[in-house]
Amino acid sequence: MNNKTILEFIWIGGVVIILAWAAIANASYIYSHQDNIANPVANDPSGTVINVTGYQWGWQFTYQNGTTTTDKLILFSNTTYTLIVTSKDVIHDLYIPKFGIQVYAVAGHPNQISFKPTSPGQYIMECVEYCGEYHYEMRGVVVVLP
Repeated sequence: MNNKTILEFIWIGGVVIILAWAAIANASYIYSHQDNIANPVANDPSGTVINVTGYQWGWQFTYQNGTTTTDKLILFSNTTYTLIVTSKDVIHDLYIPKFGIQVYAVAGHPNQISFKPTSPGQYIMECVEYCGEYHYEMRGVVVVLP
């Protein structure tokens, strides 16, 4: 074998090692963060259920008592919530970085995710799926009360 062939094998080996490491890191992250992955709506949601509807260009939150808010999600700390997320029109993607939540809002295909906020404060939320001309306006706030 000449030096070029040996160098080629070293490069291929390096790429294979990097890809294998990335696959293992990704799989272990997904396995250890199952609670942060949205699923189709189940029959038995846990905690307080809040219905979330994405529309061009805002978010509507409907609480169990019938109250609704727009672009403002109001929660209490140390309480478990299940968001049931859908859309009126195009595909949206609700993203709340503080809680590691990202869930698609698809018309006719509700998804749910459960979480428990522990730190009172105000946090951002936004749509991270391009949904049209005023997509940049689909931002809001999550208020976690003590």
